[in-house]
Amino acid sequence: MRDTKSNILQSAQKLFNENGVTSVSLRSIAYDAEISVGNLQYHFKKRDDVIEALYFNLVDDIDSIDLTFDQDLLGSFLAYSKQMFTYLFQNRFFLLDFTTLVRSNQKIKDHYSELSKRRQGEFIQVANILIEHGVFRGPELKNEYLDLYKRLEVLTNFWFSSVFIEKNILKENEIQNYLELVGKGIYPYLTPEGKAEYLKLFAQSL
Repeated sequence: MRDTKSNILQSAQKLFNENGVTSVSLRSIAYDAEISVGNLQYHFKKRDDVIEALYFNLVDDIDSIDLTFDQDLLGSFLAYSKQMFTYLFQNRFFLLDFTTLVRSNQKIKDHYSELSKRRQGEFIQVANILIEHGVFRGPELKNEYLDLYKRLEVLTNFWFSSVFIEKNILKENEIQNYLELVGKGIYPYLTPEGKAEYLKLFAQSL
């Protein structure tokens, strides 16, 4: 049986995903969780406290993903990307309301700024491993892989918003669509060996 705090967060996550952050109140979260507002506020004084708890849970989930390189180096990288985006889909309101959240919540904004720098460093480490093992080619332009990270970050942060504007609905198959876009985004950086691996991984979508 879930405890009250977990029940609150699950209800909030569902309502935020369905209706957007600005349309959900503490009262509506309490109603969905089948508890009183007073009981909810015993655990979370403000709506921002609920949002922050969901945000840091999401960060912990993504940090827990094990990026272990086996013989299929490109496949390992893409499997990590898919798991990361699966967690983001489960909390898609963060990306749909990303700009609103970072403008209104300084704690999340400050943490995300530092998190982005850390993720950037981790990506460069991964890129160097893939270069070392002949999957990625060496850089040809200044800061080429740093700029690749920045493009992938923008794609990640605003992919759901772009889909929602076009289709007015988000389905789980957008995870695979995102993964294919990531694959195409890194394709120009692959060596011939990396491209052969890519063609095996995406054979069904070619």
